[in-house]
Amino acid sequence: MARGGSGDARREAAKAPGRAVRGAAAFDPRAILTSIGEVVYDWDIASDALSWGANALEVLGLDDLDPVSTGRGLALMVEPDSGLTRHEALHGGEVRDRGEGVPYRTRYALRLAPDRVVTVEDTGRWFGDRDGQPACAHGVLRIETPADESTSLATRDRTSFLTLIAPEVAEAVRSRRVLTLVVASVDGLRHLNEELGEDVADGVLRTVAARVRSVMRRRDRLVRYAGNRLGLLLRSCAPDQIETAVKRIAWAVEGEPIPVPGGARGVRLRIGAACAPEQAADAGGLLRRAEEALHAAKSDVTKPFAVFNAAMARNLKRARDITTEIVEALNGRRVLIARQPIVDARTRQPTFSEALLRARAVDGSLIAATEIMPAIERAGLVPLVDGRVLELVADHLVAHPDARMSLNLSILTLERADWLGILASHLGARPGIASRLVIEITETAAVRDPAATRARLNAMKALGVGIAIDDFGAGHTSFKHLRSFPVDLLKIDGAFVQNLARSADDRFFVRTLVDLAQHLGIATVAEWVEDEETAQQLAEWGVDYLQGTLCGAPALLAPVPAAGPLKTSVA
Repeated sequence: MARGGSGDARREAAKAPGRAVRGAAAFDPRAILTSIGEVVYDWDIASDALSWGANALEVLGLDDLDPVSTGRGLALMVEPDSGLTRHEALHGGEVRDRGEGVPYRTRYALRLAPDRVVTVEDTGRWFGDRDGQPACAHGVLRIETPADESTSLATRDRTSFLTLIAPEVAEAVRSRRVLTLVVASVDGLRHLNEELGEDVADGVLRTVAARVRSVMRRRDRLVRYAGNRLGLLLRSCAPDQIETAVKRIAWAVEGEPIPVPGGARGVRLRIGAACAPEQAADAGGLLRRAEEALHAAKSDVTKPFAVFNAAMARNLKRARDITTEIVEALNGRRVLIARQPIVDARTRQPTFSEALLRARAVDGSLIAATEIMPAIERAGLVPLVDGRVLELVADHLVAHPDARMSLNLSILTLERADWLGILASHLGARPGIASRLVIEITETAAVRDPAATRARLNAMKALGVGIAIDDFGAGHTSFKHLRSFPVDLLKIDGAFVQNLARSADDRFFVRTLVDLAQHLGIATVAEWVEDEETAQQLAEWGVDYLQGTLCGAPALLAPVPAAGPLKTSVA
Protein backbone atom coordinates (compact mmCIF):
# COMPACT_ATOMS: atom_id res chain seq x y z
CA MET A 1 0.00 0.00 0.00
CA ALA A 2 1.28 3.48 -0.83
CA ARG A 3 2.66 5.28 2.17
CA GLY A 4 1.90 8.79 0.91
CA GLY A 5 4.85 11.15 0.45
CA SER A 6 8.58 10.81 0.99
CA GLY A 7 10.23 10.55 4.38
CA ASP A 8 12.11 13.80 3.67
CA ALA A 9 8.84 15.60 3.03
CA ARG A 10 7.35 14.27 6.25
CA ARG A 11 10.42 15.23 8.25
CA GLU A 12 10.34 18.73 6.74
CA ALA A 13 6.67 19.04 7.69
CA ALA A 14 7.51 17.98 11.23
CA LYS A 15 9.94 20.89 11.54
CA ALA A 16 7.37 23.53 10.59
CA PRO A 17 5.26 24.66 13.57
CA GLY A 18 1.57 24.90 12.75
CA ARG A 19 2.02 23.60 9.23
CA ALA A 20 -0.15 20.52 9.72
CA VAL A 21 -3.12 22.49 11.00
CA ARG A 22 -3.23 25.52 8.75
CA GLY A 23 -6.62 25.20 7.14
CA ALA A 24 -7.33 23.24 10.29
CA ALA A 25 -10.76 21.98 9.35
CA ALA A 26 -9.04 19.64 6.91
CA PHE A 27 -7.00 17.98 9.66
CA ASP A 28 -7.69 14.25 9.83
CA PRO A 29 -5.54 12.07 12.12
CA ARG A 30 -6.94 8.99 10.42
CA ALA A 31 -5.75 10.13 6.99
CA ILE A 32 -2.30 11.00 8.34
CA LEU A 33 -1.95 7.62 10.05
CA THR A 34 -2.97 5.87 6.86
CA SER A 35 -0.53 7.92 4.77
CA ILE A 36 2.38 6.72 6.91
CA GLY A 37 1.10 3.14 6.96
CA GLU A 38 0.37 2.88 10.71
CA VAL A 39 -2.54 1.51 12.70
CA VAL A 40 -2.88 1.15 16.46
CA TYR A 41 -4.27 -1.92 18.23
CA ASP A 42 -5.17 -3.33 21.63
CA TRP A 43 -4.70 -7.03 22.34
CA ASP A 44 -6.37 -8.69 25.34
CA ILE A 45 -4.23 -11.78 25.63
CA ALA A 46 -6.57 -13.69 27.96
CA SER A 47 -9.56 -13.51 25.61
CA ASP A 48 -7.34 -13.10 22.51
CA ALA A 49 -9.53 -10.20 21.32
CA LEU A 50 -7.66 -7.84 18.98
CA SER A 51 -9.11 -4.33 18.53
CA TRP A 52 -7.84 -2.03 15.77
CA GLY A 53 -7.72 1.71 15.14
CA ALA A 54 -10.21 3.40 12.84
CA ASN A 55 -7.94 3.21 9.79
CA ALA A 56 -7.21 -0.53 9.98
CA LEU A 57 -9.05 -1.48 6.79
CA GLU A 58 -7.15 1.12 4.76
CA VAL A 59 -3.71 0.24 6.15
CA LEU A 60 -4.14 -3.53 6.03
CA GLY A 61 -6.00 -3.49 2.71
CA LEU A 62 -8.73 -5.85 3.97
CA ASP A 63 -12.46 -5.86 3.22
CA ASP A 64 -13.35 -6.57 6.85
CA LEU A 65 -11.51 -7.10 10.13
CA ASP A 66 -13.04 -10.43 11.12
CA PRO A 67 -9.96 -12.44 10.04
CA VAL A 68 -7.74 -10.31 12.31
CA SER A 69 -10.15 -9.77 15.20
CA THR A 70 -8.10 -12.13 17.37
CA GLY A 71 -4.42 -12.61 18.01
CA ARG A 72 -4.69 -16.12 16.60
CA GLY A 73 -6.29 -14.79 13.43
CA LEU A 74 -3.41 -12.39 12.88
CA ALA A 75 -0.89 -15.11 13.73
CA LEU A 76 -2.33 -17.30 10.99
CA MET A 77 -1.34 -14.60 8.49
CA VAL A 78 2.28 -14.46 9.65
CA GLU A 79 4.65 -15.96 7.10
CA PRO A 80 6.56 -18.86 8.67
CA ASP A 81 10.06 -18.01 9.86
CA SER A 82 9.73 -14.37 8.78
CA GLY A 83 10.66 -13.07 12.24
CA LEU A 84 9.49 -13.09 15.84
CA THR A 85 5.71 -12.91 16.01
CA ARG A 86 4.09 -10.55 18.49
CA HIS A 87 3.34 -13.48 20.79
CA GLU A 88 6.97 -14.58 20.69
CA ALA A 89 8.19 -11.03 21.32
CA LEU A 90 6.00 -10.77 24.41
CA HIS A 91 6.70 -14.21 25.86
CA GLY A 92 10.27 -14.80 24.73
CA GLY A 93 12.17 -13.18 27.60
CA GLU A 94 12.46 -13.25 31.37
CA VAL A 95 11.27 -9.65 31.87
CA ARG A 96 8.35 -9.12 34.25
CA ASP A 97 6.00 -6.15 34.35
CA ARG A 98 6.57 -4.18 37.55
CA GLY A 99 3.53 -1.97 37.06
CA GLU A 100 4.41 0.34 34.19
CA GLY A 101 4.44 -2.13 31.28
CA VAL A 102 7.26 -3.56 29.16
CA PRO A 103 8.17 -2.26 25.67
CA TYR A 104 8.48 -4.68 22.76
CA ARG A 105 9.50 -4.39 19.12
CA THR A 106 9.61 -6.96 16.33
CA ARG A 107 9.40 -7.35 12.56
CA TYR A 108 7.72 -10.08 10.54
CA ALA A 109 5.84 -10.63 7.28
CA LEU A 110 2.06 -10.85 6.93
CA ARG A 111 0.26 -12.53 4.07
CA LEU A 112 -2.81 -10.31 3.86
CA ALA A 113 -4.01 -11.88 0.62
CA PRO A 114 -2.90 -14.86 -1.47
CA ASP A 115 -0.81 -12.56 -3.65
CA ARG A 116 0.05 -9.86 -1.12
CA VAL A 117 2.79 -10.11 1.50
CA VAL A 118 3.93 -7.09 3.51
CA THR A 119 6.70 -6.60 6.04
CA VAL A 120 5.55 -4.94 9.25
CA GLU A 121 7.20 -3.42 12.30
CA ASP A 122 5.18 -4.21 15.42
CA THR A 123 5.95 -2.07 18.46
CA GLY A 124 4.17 -1.35 21.70
CA ARG A 125 4.03 -2.10 25.38
CA TRP A 126 2.61 -5.11 27.19
CA PHE A 127 1.15 -5.03 30.66
CA GLY A 128 1.28 -7.94 33.05
CA ASP A 129 -0.91 -9.90 35.39
CA ARG A 130 -0.15 -10.37 39.07
CA ASP A 131 2.74 -12.69 38.19
CA GLY A 132 4.23 -10.14 35.81
CA GLN A 133 3.29 -12.21 32.76
CA PRO A 134 1.73 -10.57 29.66
CA ALA A 135 -1.99 -9.90 30.05
CA CYS A 136 -2.62 -7.28 27.37
CA ALA A 137 -0.72 -5.14 24.89
CA HIS A 138 -1.16 -1.78 23.20
CA GLY A 139 0.88 -0.96 20.13
CA VAL A 140 1.31 0.20 16.57
CA LEU A 141 1.56 -1.95 13.46
CA ARG A 142 3.57 -0.19 10.76
CA ILE A 143 3.57 -1.37 7.15
CA GLU A 144 7.20 -1.00 6.09
CA THR A 145 7.68 -1.88 2.45
CA PRO A 146 5.80 -4.27 0.21
CA ALA A 147 7.57 -7.58 0.22
CA ASP A 148 7.52 -10.25 -2.45
CA GLU A 149 8.33 -13.18 -0.17
CA SER A 150 9.05 -16.41 -1.95
CA THR A 151 6.24 -18.92 -1.88
CA SER A 152 8.02 -21.62 -3.81
CA LEU A 153 8.22 -23.80 -0.70
CA ALA A 154 4.43 -24.04 -0.50
CA THR A 155 2.58 -26.64 -2.51
CA ARG A 156 -0.80 -25.49 -1.16
CA ASP A 157 -1.94 -22.23 0.35
CA ARG A 158 -4.01 -22.21 3.51
CA THR A 159 -7.33 -21.92 1.73
CA SER A 160 -6.79 -24.91 -0.51
CA PHE A 161 -5.42 -26.89 2.44
CA LEU A 162 -8.59 -26.19 4.41
CA THR A 163 -10.70 -27.15 1.38
CA LEU A 164 -8.79 -30.41 1.18
CA ILE A 165 -9.27 -31.45 4.80
CA ALA A 166 -12.80 -30.07 5.31
CA PRO A 167 -14.65 -33.24 4.16
CA GLU A 168 -12.60 -35.43 6.47
CA VAL A 169 -13.21 -33.16 9.44
CA ALA A 170 -16.93 -33.11 8.64
CA GLU A 171 -16.96 -36.90 8.48
CA ALA A 172 -15.17 -37.14 11.82
CA VAL A 173 -17.80 -34.88 13.38
CA ARG A 174 -20.66 -36.84 11.83
CA SER A 175 -19.34 -40.27 12.80
CA ARG A 176 -17.84 -39.16 16.14
CA ARG A 177 -14.55 -40.79 15.14
CA VAL A 178 -11.37 -39.08 16.26
CA LEU A 179 -9.40 -37.21 13.61
CA THR A 180 -6.10 -35.69 14.72
CA LEU A 181 -4.40 -32.89 12.80
CA VAL A 182 -0.66 -32.64 13.36
CA VAL A 183 1.17 -29.58 12.04
CA ALA A 184 4.96 -29.44 11.96
CA SER A 185 7.65 -26.95 10.99
CA VAL A 186 11.39 -27.32 10.56
CA ASP A 187 13.55 -25.23 12.87
CA GLY A 188 15.98 -22.90 11.12
CA LEU A 189 14.74 -23.44 7.57
CA ARG A 190 14.67 -19.69 6.91
CA HIS A 191 18.34 -19.38 7.90
CA LEU A 192 19.21 -22.29 5.63
CA ASN A 193 17.34 -20.54 2.83
CA GLU A 194 19.35 -17.34 3.42
CA GLU A 195 22.65 -19.20 3.66
CA LEU A 196 22.41 -21.77 0.85
CA GLY A 197 19.46 -20.64 -1.21
CA GLU A 198 15.82 -21.37 -1.80
CA ASP A 199 16.40 -24.60 -3.76
CA VAL A 200 18.44 -26.16 -0.95
CA ALA A 201 15.87 -25.26 1.70
CA ASP A 202 13.12 -26.59 -0.55
CA GLY A 203 15.03 -29.85 -0.95
CA VAL A 204 15.44 -30.21 2.82
CA LEU A 205 11.71 -29.85 3.34
CA ARG A 206 11.00 -32.43 0.61
CA THR A 207 13.35 -34.84 2.39
CA VAL A 208 11.58 -34.20 5.69
CA ALA A 209 8.23 -34.92 4.03
CA ALA A 210 9.59 -38.16 2.54
CA ARG A 211 10.80 -39.29 5.96
CA VAL A 212 7.41 -38.54 7.49
CA ARG A 213 5.70 -40.59 4.76
CA SER A 214 7.99 -43.51 5.54
CA VAL A 215 6.37 -43.96 8.97
CA MET A 216 2.80 -42.96 8.08
CA ARG A 217 -0.06 -45.40 8.02
CA ARG A 218 -1.64 -45.93 4.62
CA ARG A 219 -4.90 -44.26 5.64
CA ASP A 220 -3.20 -41.05 6.89
CA ARG A 221 -2.62 -38.00 4.70
CA LEU A 222 0.34 -35.61 4.51
CA VAL A 223 0.12 -32.16 2.90
CA ARG A 224 2.76 -29.48 2.66
CA TYR A 225 1.43 -25.94 3.10
CA ALA A 226 2.45 -22.42 4.21
CA GLY A 227 6.07 -22.74 3.16
CA ASN A 228 7.71 -24.31 6.19
CA ARG A 229 4.79 -26.36 7.43
CA LEU A 230 3.50 -29.88 7.00
CA GLY A 231 -0.03 -30.92 7.85
CA LEU A 232 -0.63 -34.57 8.75
CA LEU A 233 -4.14 -36.00 9.18
CA LEU A 234 -4.21 -39.04 11.46
CA ARG A 235 -7.44 -40.99 11.28
CA SER A 236 -8.64 -42.81 14.41
CA CYS A 237 -5.72 -41.54 16.44
CA ALA A 238 -6.97 -41.07 19.98
CA PRO A 239 -5.51 -38.30 22.17
CA ASP A 240 -3.56 -40.81 24.26
CA GLN A 241 -1.90 -42.12 21.07
CA ILE A 242 -0.78 -38.77 19.69
CA GLU A 243 2.49 -38.57 21.58
CA THR A 244 3.53 -42.03 20.39
CA ALA A 245 2.75 -41.11 16.79
CA VAL A 246 4.63 -37.82 17.06
CA LYS A 247 7.70 -39.48 18.57
CA ARG A 248 7.77 -41.92 15.66
CA ILE A 249 7.63 -39.02 13.18
CA ALA A 250 10.32 -37.04 15.00
CA TRP A 251 12.64 -40.05 15.19
CA ALA A 252 12.26 -40.70 11.45
CA VAL A 253 13.01 -37.07 10.57
CA GLU A 254 15.69 -36.23 13.10
CA GLY A 255 17.52 -39.55 13.22
CA GLU A 256 20.03 -38.67 10.50
CA PRO A 257 21.39 -35.38 9.12
CA ILE A 258 20.16 -34.29 5.69
CA PRO A 259 22.84 -33.86 2.97
CA VAL A 260 23.24 -30.29 1.70
CA PRO A 261 26.02 -28.60 -0.33
CA GLY A 262 29.16 -28.49 1.78
CA GLY A 263 28.12 -31.20 4.23
CA ALA A 264 25.00 -32.31 6.08
CA ARG A 265 22.61 -30.59 8.47
CA GLY A 266 20.71 -31.98 11.40
CA VAL A 267 17.04 -31.04 11.47
CA ARG A 268 14.61 -30.57 14.32
CA LEU A 269 10.82 -30.46 14.13
CA ARG A 270 8.37 -28.38 16.11
CA ILE A 271 4.97 -30.08 16.28
CA GLY A 272 1.48 -29.13 17.41
CA ALA A 273 -1.70 -31.21 17.39
CA ALA A 274 -5.46 -30.89 17.88
CA CYS A 275 -8.36 -33.35 17.64
CA ALA A 276 -11.80 -33.28 16.02
CA PRO A 277 -14.58 -33.43 16.97
CA GLU A 278 -13.63 -32.92 20.63
CA GLN A 279 -11.74 -29.65 20.11
CA ALA A 280 -13.15 -28.38 16.81
CA ALA A 281 -16.13 -29.02 14.57
CA ASP A 282 -14.76 -27.58 11.32
CA ALA A 283 -11.52 -27.51 9.35
CA GLY A 284 -10.70 -23.88 10.13
CA GLY A 285 -11.12 -24.37 13.85
CA LEU A 286 -9.07 -27.55 13.85
CA LEU A 287 -6.20 -25.91 11.97
CA ARG A 288 -6.22 -22.86 14.23
CA ARG A 289 -6.00 -25.02 17.34
CA ALA A 290 -3.26 -27.22 15.90
CA GLU A 291 -1.26 -24.13 14.91
CA GLU A 292 -1.76 -22.62 18.34
CA ALA A 293 -0.28 -25.79 19.80
CA LEU A 294 2.59 -25.51 17.30
CA HIS A 295 3.16 -21.96 18.47
CA ALA A 296 3.39 -23.20 22.06
CA ALA A 297 5.92 -25.81 20.96
CA LYS A 298 8.01 -23.12 19.29
CA SER A 299 7.95 -21.02 22.46
CA ASP A 300 9.44 -23.74 24.67
CA VAL A 301 12.86 -25.02 23.61
CA THR A 302 12.60 -27.97 25.99
CA LYS A 303 9.28 -29.27 24.65
CA PRO A 304 9.12 -29.43 20.85
CA PHE A 305 5.62 -30.95 20.87
CA ALA A 306 2.31 -29.62 22.27
CA VAL A 307 -1.36 -30.59 22.18
CA PHE A 308 -3.97 -27.85 22.18
CA ASN A 309 -6.27 -28.71 25.09
CA ALA A 310 -4.28 -28.29 28.29
CA ALA A 311 -3.30 -24.62 27.96
CA MET A 312 -6.79 -23.59 26.87
CA ALA A 313 -8.38 -25.32 29.85
CA ARG A 314 -6.04 -23.51 32.22
CA ASN A 315 -6.80 -20.15 30.63
CA LEU A 316 -10.55 -20.63 30.93
CA LYS A 317 -10.27 -21.67 34.57
CA ARG A 318 -8.05 -18.69 35.32
CA ALA A 319 -10.60 -16.31 33.77
CA ARG A 320 -13.35 -17.77 35.98
CA ASP A 321 -11.16 -17.51 39.06
CA ILE A 322 -10.33 -13.87 38.35
CA THR A 323 -14.02 -12.98 38.03
CA THR A 324 -14.71 -14.53 41.43
CA GLU A 325 -11.78 -12.67 42.95
CA ILE A 326 -13.02 -9.33 41.61
CA VAL A 327 -16.48 -9.83 43.11
CA GLU A 328 -14.88 -10.71 46.44
CA ALA A 329 -12.50 -7.74 46.19
CA LEU A 330 -15.40 -5.35 45.62
CA ASN A 331 -17.34 -6.71 48.58
CA GLY A 332 -14.22 -6.84 50.75
CA ARG A 333 -13.14 -3.27 49.89
CA ARG A 334 -9.93 -4.63 48.35
CA VAL A 335 -10.14 -2.54 45.16
CA LEU A 336 -7.27 -0.03 45.38
CA ILE A 337 -5.55 2.63 43.30
CA ALA A 338 -1.94 3.32 42.40
CA ARG A 339 -0.75 6.84 41.63
CA GLN A 340 1.52 7.65 38.67
CA PRO A 341 2.94 11.19 38.55
CA ILE A 342 2.51 13.49 35.55
CA VAL A 343 5.17 16.19 35.39
CA ASP A 344 5.64 19.57 33.74
CA ALA A 345 7.55 18.96 30.50
CA ARG A 346 9.96 21.87 31.13
CA THR A 347 10.51 21.94 34.88
CA ARG A 348 9.90 18.20 35.48
CA GLN A 349 8.00 19.11 38.62
CA PRO A 350 5.01 16.88 39.49
CA THR A 351 1.79 18.63 38.47
CA PHE A 352 -0.90 16.00 38.92
CA SER A 353 -1.22 12.21 38.80
CA GLU A 354 -3.27 9.43 37.24
CA ALA A 355 -5.15 6.86 39.32
CA LEU A 356 -4.52 3.30 38.14
CA LEU A 357 -6.76 0.41 39.17
CA ARG A 358 -5.39 -2.37 41.35
CA ALA A 359 -6.99 -5.11 43.44
CA ARG A 360 -5.67 -7.15 46.32
CA ALA A 361 -6.33 -10.89 46.22
CA VAL A 362 -7.30 -12.89 49.28
CA ASP A 363 -3.70 -14.08 49.61
CA GLY A 364 -2.47 -10.47 49.70
CA SER A 365 -1.01 -10.34 46.18
CA LEU A 366 -1.79 -7.40 43.90
CA ILE A 367 -3.78 -7.82 40.69
CA ALA A 368 -3.18 -5.25 37.94
CA ALA A 369 -5.98 -3.73 35.91
CA THR A 370 -4.71 -5.34 32.72
CA GLU A 371 -5.41 -8.75 34.22
CA ILE A 372 -8.76 -8.03 35.79
CA MET A 373 -10.47 -5.69 33.32
CA PRO A 374 -11.48 -8.40 30.80
CA ALA A 375 -13.06 -10.39 33.63
CA ILE A 376 -14.74 -7.27 34.98
CA GLU A 377 -16.22 -6.52 31.57
CA ARG A 378 -17.46 -10.09 31.06
CA ALA A 379 -19.11 -10.06 34.48
CA GLY A 380 -20.78 -6.67 33.88
CA LEU A 381 -18.99 -5.12 36.87
CA VAL A 382 -17.34 -2.16 35.10
CA PRO A 383 -19.69 0.55 36.47
CA LEU A 384 -19.29 -0.78 40.01
CA VAL A 385 -15.51 -0.78 39.73
CA ASP A 386 -15.49 2.70 38.18
CA GLY A 387 -17.67 3.87 41.07
CA ARG A 388 -15.25 2.45 43.62
CA VAL A 389 -12.26 4.09 41.90
CA LEU A 390 -14.09 7.42 41.86
CA GLU A 391 -14.76 7.03 45.59
CA LEU A 392 -11.09 6.29 46.30
CA VAL A 393 -9.85 9.22 44.20
CA ALA A 394 -12.35 11.59 45.77
CA ASP A 395 -11.31 10.56 49.28
CA HIS A 396 -7.64 11.00 48.35
CA LEU A 397 -8.31 14.54 47.09
CA VAL A 398 -10.07 15.41 50.34
CA ALA A 399 -7.13 14.08 52.38
CA HIS A 400 -4.59 15.93 50.18
CA PRO A 401 -5.92 19.45 49.44
CA ASP A 402 -3.03 20.28 47.10
CA ALA A 403 -3.38 17.12 44.97
CA ARG A 404 -4.84 16.87 41.45
CA MET A 405 -5.73 13.45 40.02
CA SER A 406 -7.24 11.94 36.90
CA LEU A 407 -9.12 8.67 36.56
CA ASN A 408 -10.13 6.56 33.59
CA LEU A 409 -13.83 6.16 32.90
CA SER A 410 -15.22 3.33 30.81
CA ILE A 411 -17.67 4.09 28.02
CA LEU A 412 -19.98 1.53 29.67
CA THR A 413 -20.09 3.72 32.78
CA LEU A 414 -20.28 7.02 30.89
CA GLU A 415 -23.37 5.82 29.01
CA ARG A 416 -25.26 4.73 32.14
CA ALA A 417 -28.20 6.92 33.07
CA ASP A 418 -27.14 7.07 36.73
CA TRP A 419 -23.47 8.04 36.15
CA LEU A 420 -23.93 11.82 36.36
CA GLY A 421 -25.95 11.43 39.56
CA ILE A 422 -23.22 9.27 41.11
CA LEU A 423 -20.52 11.79 40.13
CA ALA A 424 -22.60 14.70 41.49
CA SER A 425 -23.17 12.86 44.78
CA HIS A 426 -19.47 12.26 45.33
CA LEU A 427 -18.57 15.83 44.47
CA GLY A 428 -21.38 17.24 46.62
CA ALA A 429 -20.19 15.24 49.63
CA ARG A 430 -16.65 16.59 49.18
CA PRO A 431 -16.79 20.32 48.42
CA GLY A 432 -13.74 21.75 46.67
CA ILE A 433 -12.43 18.65 44.89
CA ALA A 434 -14.18 19.05 41.51
CA SER A 435 -11.60 21.49 40.13
CA ARG A 436 -8.83 19.03 41.05
CA LEU A 437 -10.45 16.00 39.39
CA VAL A 438 -9.95 15.06 35.72
CA ILE A 439 -12.07 12.40 34.01
CA GLU A 440 -10.32 10.54 31.17
CA ILE A 441 -12.20 8.83 28.36
CA THR A 442 -10.56 7.07 25.43
CA GLU A 443 -10.62 8.47 21.92
CA THR A 444 -12.59 5.41 20.81
CA ALA A 445 -15.28 6.05 23.42
CA ALA A 446 -15.46 9.73 22.52
CA VAL A 447 -16.71 9.05 18.99
CA ARG A 448 -18.94 6.07 19.68
CA ASP A 449 -21.91 8.46 19.67
CA PRO A 450 -20.46 11.96 19.25
CA ALA A 451 -23.66 13.90 19.97
CA ALA A 452 -24.49 11.92 23.11
CA THR A 453 -20.86 12.01 24.26
CA ARG A 454 -20.70 15.77 23.84
CA ALA A 455 -23.83 16.17 25.99
CA ARG A 456 -22.42 13.95 28.73
CA LEU A 457 -19.06 15.71 28.69
CA ASN A 458 -20.77 19.09 28.90
CA ALA A 459 -22.77 17.88 31.89
CA MET A 460 -19.60 16.71 33.66
CA LYS A 461 -17.88 20.03 32.87
CA ALA A 462 -20.85 21.81 34.46
CA LEU A 463 -20.07 19.93 37.67
CA GLY A 464 -16.58 21.47 37.61
CA VAL A 465 -14.35 18.54 36.62
CA GLY A 466 -11.74 18.53 33.85
CA ILE A 467 -12.03 16.32 30.75
CA ALA A 468 -9.17 14.45 29.04
CA ILE A 469 -9.09 12.36 25.87
CA ASP A 470 -6.86 9.35 26.53
CA ASP A 471 -4.86 7.38 23.95
CA PHE A 472 -5.26 10.21 21.45
CA GLY A 473 -3.90 9.43 18.00
CA ALA A 474 -5.75 6.24 17.03
CA GLY A 475 -7.46 8.13 14.21
CA HIS A 476 -11.03 7.96 15.53
CA THR A 477 -11.48 11.66 16.36
CA SER A 478 -11.93 14.16 13.53
CA PHE A 479 -11.07 17.84 13.89
CA LYS A 480 -14.80 18.62 13.89
CA HIS A 481 -15.50 16.32 16.85
CA LEU A 482 -12.48 17.45 18.81
CA ARG A 483 -13.35 21.11 18.39
CA SER A 484 -16.89 20.50 19.67
CA PHE A 485 -15.93 18.47 22.76
CA PRO A 486 -15.21 20.36 26.02
CA VAL A 487 -11.71 18.90 26.34
CA ASP A 488 -9.00 20.23 28.67
CA LEU A 489 -6.26 17.66 27.97
CA LEU A 490 -5.17 15.44 25.12
CA LYS A 491 -3.08 12.45 26.18
CA ILE A 492 -0.99 11.39 23.19
CA ASP A 493 -0.96 7.62 22.72
CA GLY A 494 2.28 6.22 24.14
CA ALA A 495 2.54 3.70 21.32
CA PHE A 496 3.69 6.59 19.12
CA VAL A 497 5.76 8.35 21.78
CA GLN A 498 7.97 5.39 22.60
CA ASN A 499 9.15 5.17 18.97
CA LEU A 500 10.18 8.80 18.49
CA ALA A 501 13.92 8.11 18.54
CA ARG A 502 13.60 5.44 15.81
CA SER A 503 10.73 6.53 13.60
CA ALA A 504 10.58 9.69 11.48
CA ASP A 505 6.93 8.82 10.73
CA ASP A 506 6.04 8.84 14.42
CA ARG A 507 7.93 12.09 14.97
CA PHE A 508 5.89 13.66 12.19
CA PHE A 509 2.61 12.28 13.53
CA VAL A 510 3.19 13.26 17.17
CA ARG A 511 4.35 16.74 16.12
CA THR A 512 1.17 17.08 14.08
CA LEU A 513 -0.97 16.12 17.09
CA VAL A 514 0.83 18.68 19.24
CA ASP A 515 0.32 21.38 16.60
CA LEU A 516 -3.38 20.52 16.46
CA ALA A 517 -3.75 20.77 20.24
CA GLN A 518 -1.95 24.12 20.27
CA HIS A 519 -4.25 25.36 17.52
CA LEU A 520 -7.25 24.41 19.65
CA GLY A 521 -5.74 25.71 22.89
CA ILE A 522 -5.76 22.25 24.54
CA ALA A 523 -2.94 21.11 26.82
CA THR A 524 -1.11 17.87 25.95
CA VAL A 525 0.28 14.95 27.92
CA ALA A 526 2.74 12.53 26.29
CA GLU A 527 2.50 8.98 27.68
CA TRP A 528 5.19 6.27 27.91
CA VAL A 529 8.12 8.70 28.14
CA GLU A 530 11.15 6.61 29.04
CA ASP A 531 14.31 8.49 28.10
CA GLU A 532 15.73 11.99 28.32
CA GLU A 533 16.12 12.43 24.56
CA THR A 534 12.41 11.84 23.99
CA ALA A 535 11.46 14.08 26.91
CA GLN A 536 13.54 16.97 25.58
CA GLN A 537 12.18 16.56 22.05
CA LEU A 538 8.59 16.63 23.30
CA ALA A 539 9.25 19.73 25.42
CA GLU A 540 10.78 21.52 22.41
CA TRP A 541 7.66 20.76 20.38
CA GLY A 542 5.47 22.32 23.07
CA VAL A 543 4.08 19.26 24.89
CA ASP A 544 2.88 20.47 28.29
CA TYR A 545 3.17 17.35 30.47
CA LEU A 546 5.03 14.04 30.49
CA GLN A 547 4.06 10.66 31.93
CA GLY A 548 6.13 7.49 31.99
CA THR A 549 8.92 5.65 33.74
CA LEU A 550 11.30 8.60 33.31
CA CYS A 551 8.90 10.70 35.37
CA GLY A 552 7.94 8.12 38.01
CA ALA A 553 6.53 4.63 38.36
CA PRO A 554 3.05 3.90 39.78
CA ALA A 555 2.94 3.70 43.58
CA LEU A 556 0.13 2.07 45.54
CA LEU A 557 -1.90 4.42 47.72
CA ALA A 558 -3.22 3.36 51.09
CA PRO A 559 -6.99 3.92 51.27
CA VAL A 560 -8.18 6.83 53.40
CA PRO A 561 -11.35 6.84 55.51
CA ALA A 562 -14.37 7.15 53.23
CA ALA A 563 -16.01 10.57 53.11
CA GLY A 564 -18.75 9.95 50.57
CA PRO A 565 -22.27 8.58 50.94
CA LEU A 566 -21.99 5.80 48.35
CA LYS A 567 -20.92 2.24 49.09
CA THR A 568 -20.17 -0.34 46.44
CA SER A 569 -21.46 -3.87 46.96
CA VAL A 570 -22.06 -6.89 44.77
CA ALA A 571 -24.74 -9.37 45.78
